[in-house]
Amino acid sequence: MSDIDSERARKFQEMYARILKSPLYKRKLSDYALNGIGLSHIQTLPLTTKEDLRKAGIFGHLAVDMKEIAQYHESTGTTGEPSAAWFTQKDLMIGGRQLKECGVRLTSEDLVLIRFPYAMALPAFLMQHAAWQTGAGVVPASGRTVVTPYPRVLSLMKHLSVTVLAGLPREMELLAEAARLGGSEPSKDFPALRAICVAGELMSDKRREHIEKLWSVPVFNMYGSTETANIATMCENGTMHIVELDFFVEVLNEDGSSPVAYGERGFAAITTLSHQGSPLLRYFNEDIISVEPCLCDCGRTGAKLVHYGRSKDRIRFGNTVLDAMDIQEAVYSLSPAPDAWKVLEQEEGLHILLDSHDSGKWSEENVRSRLSSRLQVPVTVEITTLVDRVDLMSNVPSIKPEYIKKRSNGA
Repeated sequence: MSDIDSERARKFQEMYARILKSPLYKRKLSDYALNGIGLSHIQTLPLTTKEDLRKAGIFGHLAVDMKEIAQYHESTGTTGEPSAAWFTQKDLMIGGRQLKECGVRLTSEDLVLIRFPYAMALPAFLMQHAAWQTGAGVVPASGRTVVTPYPRVLSLMKHLSVTVLAGLPREMELLAEAARLGGSEPSKDFPALRAICVAGELMSDKRREHIEKLWSVPVFNMYGSTETANIATMCENGTMHIVELDFFVEVLNEDGSSPVAYGERGFAAITTLSHQGSPLLRYFNEDIISVEPCLCDCGRTGAKLVHYGRSKDRIRFGNTVLDAMDIQEAVYSLSPAPDAWKVLEQEEGLHILLDSHDSGKWSEENVRSRLSSRLQVPVTVEITTLVDRVDLMSNVPSIKPEYIKKRSNGA
């Protein structure tokens, strides 16, 4: 057994003892052995579903005394269902260390502008801890607030010589468009900027390439959730490495009954080995991922993870299965790539709304043909306005975007 494997086995046993202190797992694991359960037995243990967490309530998976809690976090998806998580001071430190492993390689010379929302969401705080642990400075320019509208953020970036920008991928696109509207060229007019870190939304290779082209700096992606903290970070070679000392990641079939082969798409089940406040056992988070061993030139040993989107966004047409990643790759393969887009599922195919300040370079028929060929389903295209560019340049906060709208009840 390797040093990492033995350390993970030890952490799992500690986590299993800790998790039994929470009401949810005290009940959920009551029929399972309390002693002698090791990481090798994990597939004999039950999954934890989002429904389990909802039924348990916000205190249901709290595994420490309230006096140990440093922060409470909650994210609300487009469905409106909240996801709760409890963090001790140690959890926040570990979360910072998880992001510190990102290929951006923060140093004390960096000034990091954090554009993640600071209200209830987790990434801003973990990014802040990562910066502090490396000696980097922080500019807390929260998204989705009237305090830091897009023009002010751009002004801060320029006047403070910000070196690293961190936030949702959508914010990177909107900031670039706001810069263009303000007469700046994002790829040239922010010479101090050296890298961008993103999390919180799906990030396909084509989307990453698009944002890198907008800003002329490398983009590093991170994958996690409010409930788990950060599971994987992207290295300088563009590979997403699982933080294996903190997480055991399984990839299962749709009903969660058995694992899929290495490299195949399946459904994630995440066990948090290090989390103290609200640890999770085999959390079936409804994300579609693949995992496979990876020998990477960066020297990291963590398995490679690819995130394909959420199961709720998966669209089926006959034998064709489209995940959000497939759609995103197709949309961002357009030239020019759109400033904004939205996909509507219809009975016979997809209706795709596209917005670009450069839309004169598009031929609607060519765009339709390219997307239909790439996705292998019938596509109709509508070139329209999705970004309110007046709001973008004024004191109006952004809202959470909806990229894929599924049909409701067959309608």
